[in-house]
Amino acid sequence: MLQAPEIGDAARYKSIAVACFAGVQGDVLANELEAALVNARVQDEPVYRLVARSGELRHPGGDLRSLAPAAKSLKADAILAGEVLHARFQDDRRQEKEYVCDQSENPKKFVLKCISGHYAMKTCIDRTANLQVQVRLVDAQTAKQVYAESISRSRKDSACQGAPQDGTAMLGELQEEVFDQIKRKIVPHDKVVSLERMDAGDDLPDGGAGQRFAGAIRFAREGRMDRACAMFAEIHESDKRSVALNDNLGVCEEAAGAFWQADEYYRIADRLSSAPNKLLTAALERNAGNLKKAGNLARHRSDLLPGGTGETAAARPLATPIPGKKPSGNTSASGKLAATALAPMAPKVSADMLMLGRRTALVIGNTSYRRGALLNPVNDARAIAAELRRLQFQVIQVEDASFSKMDLAIEELGRAIKEGGVAFVFYAEHGMQVKDENFLIPVDADLKSEGDVPSKTIALGQMLSKLEDAGSRVNLVVLDACRDNPFARSWRSTRGGLASVDAPAGTLIAFATAPGKTAADGSGANGLYTSHLLREMGVPNQKIEDALKNARKVVAKASNSEQIPWESSSLTGDFYFKVAVDQRN
Repeated sequence: MLQAPEIGDAARYKSIAVACFAGVQGDVLANELEAALVNARVQDEPVYRLVARSGELRHPGGDLRSLAPAAKSLKADAILAGEVLHARFQDDRRQEKEYVCDQSENPKKFVLKCISGHYAMKTCIDRTANLQVQVRLVDAQTAKQVYAESISRSRKDSACQGAPQDGTAMLGELQEEVFDQIKRKIVPHDKVVSLERMDAGDDLPDGGAGQRFAGAIRFAREGRMDRACAMFAEIHESDKRSVALNDNLGVCEEAAGAFWQADEYYRIADRLSSAPNKLLTAALERNAGNLKKAGNLARHRSDLLPGGTGETAAARPLATPIPGKKPSGNTSASGKLAATALAPMAPKVSADMLMLGRRTALVIGNTSYRRGALLNPVNDARAIAAELRRLQFQVIQVEDASFSKMDLAIEELGRAIKEGGVAFVFYAEHGMQVKDENFLIPVDADLKSEGDVPSKTIALGQMLSKLEDAGSRVNLVVLDACRDNPFARSWRSTRGGLASVDAPAGTLIAFATAPGKTAADGSGANGLYTSHLLREMGVPNQKIEDALKNARKVVAKASNSEQIPWESSSLTGDFYFKVAVDQRN
């Protein structure tokens, strides 16, 4: 569950620097702290876009004037500095008296009775490790101290036979405790929280809905909350007046960090209840605290919230109000309705059109080719997968996949797709066309001639057939695989880019560039096409066709019309990634 840092002002920093810590083991601690901040993630996304390191600065305390300029020179919003005041372990030896049995009565019996013995002294070692760190966080612009704390941790281990725990290992564990304390104070973070659900769906009708609810509870008890939440959402499409169902959907949203959506479900359940419910009261109070913390986070780091939004109409686009009730609406500090920037007017979309609980995706990113290694596909795949999870897709994600791994992933996708739902496939890596047929290339492909292609790569047609057979209502395939292909430059039947494809019924195929053309891999964190596709996926109230059209316009302009994305579509219905509640109705 997403947690705001305890020091509210620290939530706004998107980049941070770490100075060398003074004191014994200061350099070691600073190195490890830097690594911890680099690896700080929320919902698979890095918390900081930059974690810099000042290699020379040592700050034992007192003067803050040198810290802010150092942070600015590193293009960081703030800098973390400090001193290791104490880091050591020591042993205390002591003697203990122990009775040693010399002779037992009937030693063959299971329970022995000692009839003679003596006392002996044995040596025991008590090992104590102590770590004390003074740490402070300084704002780069104001040079003011945002956070300061002296953190002390200790641990003890004893042994009378053998040796106690290694002292260096004990200090390492204490160091991790110090890092956890610092992260709680200044870093937005995910936290495992135990949330109690309602296991009895007594207000659901006997038969289908009741049986499916019981099945979802069984999945939850086995630790499969992903499947349980998907089933709760499916049941909710046809029965929105169940207290237990709305409460459990609130638990699902709260666990995912979508506190505004959780609040909507909890309040619906509370209004439906005929008597006070302690579980619901506790949930509303707990989630109110989440909303308060998340509100501060939304003002500074809305990019870390589910859907990448703050407290706006788009922040809870998927919560369904009780039939006949108007949604309460989100308000800003001025009391006015908050608006979503650049979002079209909210369309009239039914829950069935959103296909909640029936959203399945396969995301593949291949970079480490033996020939023609690429820069961005894995980055692109990770960014797309994270966005899809925020949009409530069940995501199958593979990176640097071999032929067998890709084949297994496609089979898993076929089994995971829900009938009547939406299937989304994103593929970023090398692809090629041979004799007007498109093939997707695994990282272990050893292609010496055109004859190797059908047996050592994945035919696009195979994937499309799998989607057709699965019974999904909407199939979306995005191919950012039109990069210049190093395998096929001397083959007679091979052209650059990918071939034009007629999309099967109910399918839309999007290419990063036009048929026969190649797309640049890109020099930034993401490829040109993927970066703009990601932005459009996050805009509410757009049909998929409009999202792709808007991405195409920006990519064409950014590339001086050298790269123009292209689609082939046989969709017969509408699909929206995200819909905001229209507050004007």
